[in-house]
Amino acid sequence: MTRDWFIGDTHFGHANIIKYQAEHRPFATVEEMNEALVSNWNSVVGNEDRVFHLGDVAFANQYQYLSRLNGRRIIVVLGNHDYHTKTAEILKDERYRVVGCMEVRGCLLTHIPCHPSQLEHRYKFNIHGHLHSKNLDDPRYINVSCEQNSLYPISWDALKERMNNVKRITD
Repeated sequence: MTRDWFIGDTHFGHANIIKYQAEHRPFATVEEMNEALVSNWNSVVGNEDRVFHLGDVAFANQYQYLSRLNGRRIIVVLGNHDYHTKTAEILKDERYRVVGCMEVRGCLLTHIPCHPSQLEHRYKFNIHGHLHSKNLDDPRYINVSCEQNSLYPISWDALKERMNNVKRITD
């Protein structure tokens, strides 16, 4: 069975993210972090699954890890560290697609959280990254930065359950 997964802010090759997010990335080296991210991803994502990566994929040309990640189709919503000049590196693997933002199942997928006006009539939720271990105080925003899920992708089923809980609370 094909499943959908969501993750953001892997930051492959970014040594300083270990310092900035030390509580969630307890690694001695960037190589150790990179290998843990690949292992975690591949332990839940199957070869036929689809993954939405919500930005900040890699730093300093550390895109070699992308070819090791499971998934039939991987859609990257560009983040503030995913410079347009680097998209060719991402697209070397035919499984990848690059977008600025997109809608999936009534939700807006972005890297940086969208303006609240977008959630009033257009979209039910904003699934995003960028905030790493922080969250907005609004249940319509769902942060899928890898720090939110112990450095693993989160499934659509888990997100849908969170959304259903929000609906019950606000009804």
